Amino acid sequence: MKRFGLVLLLLAGCSNAPITVPIQDFDTDFAGVQSSQAVFAKGEFRKPPVNLSSLVLEGTLYYPQTSASFTFFVSDTEPCGNRANGFYICNPNASHIEQAGTASFQSGSPQPLRLSANRLTSGINSGNLWIGVRLDSGIATAGTLQFRNMVARVAVLP
Repeated sequence: MKRFGLVLLLLAGCSNAPITVPIQDFDTDFAGVQSSQAVFAKGEFRKPPVNLSSLVLEGTLYYPQTSASFTFFVSDTEPCGNRANGFYICNPNASHIEQAGTASFQSGSPQPLRLSANRLTSGINSGNLWIGVRLDSGIATAGTLQFRNMVARVAVLP
């Protein structure tokens, strides 16, 4: 049975068939974070058995505030040494951190999220991906951004 799975994986690679890598849901709390900093959480997922050539990370965001704008970042190494309560609070301008996208909320309803960056691919391939978010506008003293149904959709090189 294990061989059959390997054969299917190889066939998928030959045809550039899409592979998905689900990332566990997580929340990011902005309480006390300065406006120039980003909050990073380590993505929890199963490393794919083969190296991937490209990916897009898609999912849904929930934010209870009525108006806010965010910038998202990714890193394939620990983003910084400033860790508190399981999160990293970092300056996102470091060379190993890459901007991956933005999102704006006009109401408290869920919003789709789509991120892409080279460090997403290398992070998924290495099994080490940190996803960061900076609150650009909105209430910075409170609020939790919820990441749900996050999936990396990837293609394998032929």
